Amino acid sequence: MTVAAARRNPFATRHTRPGRVAPRTAAGAPVDVAHLAARGLALRRAAIEGPHGAGKTNLLEALARHLAAGGRLAGSTRARSWADGPAVRGMVRRAAPGATVCIDSWEALGPAWRGLVRRAAAWRGVGLLVTCHRARDLPVLVRCTTTPALLAGIVADLPDHGGLIRAADIEDAFTARRGNLREALYDLYDRFERRARR
Repeated sequence: MTVAAARRNPFATRHTRPGRVAPRTAAGAPVDVAHLAARGLALRRAAIEGPHGAGKTNLLEALARHLAAGGRLAGSTRARSWADGPAVRGMVRRAAPGATVCIDSWEALGPAWRGLVRRAAAWRGVGLLVTCHRARDLPVLVRCTTTPALLAGIVADLPDHGGLIRAADIEDAFTARRGNLREALYDLYDRFERRARR
């Protein structure tokens, strides 16, 4: 493989960042985003729960795009700390009734701001769809779990790796990174780079 080909690493973040990868179930099958979005709308306020690197943000991005296409998305944001609380509550307060606000990293807001945002959403009739590690204050829409089959499904969706990554590499990366898909994809990036340069 040439150096030019090596630069086209299919595991580069431009291919794997949230929103670029089609969400899949733990079994590796494509997620029915329309069905999941309909369930989220029915719940009004719900959480996508799971550990680091389980695909929560990726799934939230897919759901936000689906809601936006149907005119049901009021906004989408990532919370980094409690200091983002006023902006998140402001987004909810400006949202039209019946619309949904998507919030990545719900736990970062802290309990006080989460309570204020939930109350603002209830008062405005606005839906909330959030990601978190443990959903203590919202019903769970889906629990994201990871498996080697899920990682293999993601790899199959990426640009062709020219046979440089084998099934054993996927299993090994998954195990070495303890099921964290983000870290496993970084691992596969490095393996591809080493082999492409030989």
